[in-house]
Amino acid sequence: MRSVASVTLSDDGGFDFALRCLLSGVGYDMAEPGEVLAVAEAIVPGDRDSWFDALSAQADRCADAALRAADAGHRRSGATASLREANYRYAAFYHVLGTSRPERQLPAWRAHRVALERAIAYWPTPVRRLNQPDAVPAWLFTPHGSVPDGGRPVVVVHNLLTAPLSDVFMTGVTDAVERGWAAVAFEGPGQGQAWFEDGVGPTDDWAGVASRLSDRLLQEEDIDRTRLVAMGIGDGGYLAARAAAADHRTAALVCDPGVVRPIAAALGQLPEHLRALWRSGGSADPDGFDRVVADAAHDDAELSFTLAKLTEQWPTTSPAAVFGRLAGWDLTPHVEDIDCPTWIADPDQATSFPGQSAELALLLGARASLAPFTSAEGAGLDCEIGAPRLRNQRVYDWLEDLLGPAEPGPAPTN
Repeated sequence: MRSVASVTLSDDGGFDFALRCLLSGVGYDMAEPGEVLAVAEAIVPGDRDSWFDALSAQADRCADAALRAADAGHRRSGATASLREANYRYAAFYHVLGTSRPERQLPAWRAHRVALERAIAYWPTPVRRLNQPDAVPAWLFTPHGSVPDGGRPVVVVHNLLTAPLSDVFMTGVTDAVERGWAAVAFEGPGQGQAWFEDGVGPTDDWAGVASRLSDRLLQEEDIDRTRLVAMGIGDGGYLAARAAAADHRTAALVCDPGVVRPIAAALGQLPEHLRALWRSGGSADPDGFDRVVADAAHDDAELSFTLAKLTEQWPTTSPAAVFGRLAGWDLTPHVEDIDCPTWIADPDQATSFPGQSAELALLLGARASLAPFTSAEGAGLDCEIGAPRLRNQRVYDWLEDLLGPAEPGPAPTN
C-alpha cells in the first residue's frame, strides 16, 4: 500500500511539502482545497517565481473577498478570507529569496502581516493585545461566554522561529478556544515583526522572554494561574521546554516534536560533505567553513537558497556564525529542571529532528508521555502535517485528562 507521502502534489519536493502545509489549514479556515490545487496546477517545478506569482495572485483574490465582506458587515467572512490571504502570502514569501527579485522580501512579509492583522481584527471570538513595555507582541484569544470559577486554563504557543504567526491557529489556538480554553499567540526575538521590522534576532535567553510574558498574562483576571501550559511547535519544542525548565508556574508542557538539539535540523539541510566538515571542526575555523560553503553554493541555486533561509532571521549571513549559536542550544543540561508532565509528539517520518522525541522522553522518564503518529493515519510527517485536527484532538484530550476541562461538564446520568 502506498503511503500518504508517496502521493505527490508537485514533482518539486519543496513545493510538494509546502502544498501539504497549505492543505493542512483547510480545517482551520486557512485554505480552500480548490484554491491550493489551482496553485499546484499553476506552478512550475523548480521555478520559485511561478510559486511566488501563483500564491500572490490567490492571496489577492482572497483580499478582494475579505474587503468586500467586511464592507458589507460580514465580519466572519472577512476574518476567514483574510486568514486565507495571510496564509497564502506567507507561503509565497517563503520562497521569495529564491526568485528573480529577492528584494520583494520585506514588502511580501508586510503584505502578509496586513492580512493577518485584518483577520485578527475581524476575529469571531474575543481577542486582546497583551501590551507591556519592552515585552514581546502577544495576543490573548478567549471564547465567548462567562468565565468559569477560577478562570480559564491557558495555552501559550511557542511557534517555530521561522513560521508565521498565522500558523498558530492550526497548531493550538483554535482548538483551545473551541474547548473553552484561552490561548496566547506571540512573536519572540527572531520571529515576525521582531525581526523584519525591529531587527531583533533570536535570543539565547528565550526562558526570560517567556517568563516575562507569563508575568503579564497572569495579571489577567480571567486566567487560571494554576493551569498554564507551554506548547512548542517545531524548534519551538526546544523553546517551550527551556521556558518550562525555568518557570515552575508551568503546569504542563507540550513538545511537537521533542527537540534536544535544534542544530540538527539546520545541519540536516546541508549536503553530507558540508555536515561532515562542520562536525570535524568547522566551528574552530568559521571563516574557512564559510569559504567552503560559499564555493559550494556558487553554482548551486538550491544550496544558495537553503543557506539564505538558514540565515534569514539571524543578524548575520554567515552559516558558521548561525551554527555556532545553535550549537549552544542544548536542552540536556536543563531537562532535570522540567518538573511538569510533558506530552511529546513522535511522527514516524520525522525529518527535522529524527529520534529526538524518543530521546527527550527517555531523559524525562516518568514525566513524559510519548505520543506516536503514523503515516497510515496521515500524520507521520513533521508536526503531523496533513492531520492537524488529529494532532490537536490528542493534545487537548491529554491536557483535559491532566488538568481538567475548561468547565466541568454535567454529571453523567444513568
